[in-house]
Amino acid sequence: MKTIIISLGVLMCSFFNVFAQKNKDLSFDNLYFFVQAGHIDDYRTFILGGAYLQMEHHYFRLSAGGGYDPKSEEQKQRHKSCSSECKCNVDVRGISTVNVEYGKIYKFFRRQQISFSSGFSIVTKTDPDVIFNQNKEPWEDEKFKKRTTVGLPYELRYSLMINRGIGIGCSYYGNMNARKSFNALSVGLALGLF
Repeated sequence: MKTIIISLGVLMCSFFNVFAQKNKDLSFDNLYFFVQAGHIDDYRTFILGGAYLQMEHHYFRLSAGGGYDPKSEEQKQRHKSCSSECKCNVDVRGISTVNVEYGKIYKFFRRQQISFSSGFSIVTKTDPDVIFNQNKEPWEDEKFKKRTTVGLPYELRYSLMINRGIGIGCSYYGNMNARKSFNALSVGLALGLF
């Protein structure tokens, strides 16, 4: 009987040791670089990228992104191809943002995470200068106006962590500001540094 109890004890210790090692290996604390692309209302194309530091159930993120109008991008390319020696900067309609955020992470089913974040952002909106463009001469290029404000970014993100260095996910990102509040849906990839 004594031998059976000792044998069961040794088996249980090895089982708990393996279980503890599996949970220890599933820590996703790391410095991640990420990029995500998707759809933004009124601009069609949305790209967001940056870095975030994940520590247990918290993360801090620095990112930059923007929404662009494909028609304006075509105009920019046409201008560059017509005057190849022109070194001028051609503005196009769009919206861009630089964000500093803090978020909380909730882990479930071992490799999956849901996170919520918010913070502070600087938002720049570029629009056609309607008054100038209505009165411009035919040979003059369209003019655009840039206006900057502060905003409140927020994000709800789902991530599937393949391992400590790679994660894929999708997110609902938004920004409330005085120029143009917007929402975006995107999919992305995160790569860990360590």
